[in-house]
Amino acid sequence: MQAQIEQMRTFVVGGQAPDFTQKTPEGEEMSLSDLRGKVVLLDFWASWCGPCRRENPNVVRMYKKYKDKGFDVLGVSLDKA
Repeated sequence: MQAQIEQMRTFVVGGQAPDFTQKTPEGEEMSLSDLRGKVVLLDFWASWCGPCRRENPNVVRMYKKYKDKGFDVLGVSLDKA
């Protein structure tokens, strides 16, 4: 039970996410740890998700406003390849 509680603590808003690697749209591998030291918004989305698509302009606006202050967005598509 304690192990499950500890695992759940890693998935809280504002907490540290576990490292993972994914391909960029250009086909290069990128890890979450590549953005260490920045505040990162993990944006999980899918092309079929209406609310996700409607929120995208707000995410872009936020990125443009705060990118020079150490803010970055890592989009994770839930679409199948």
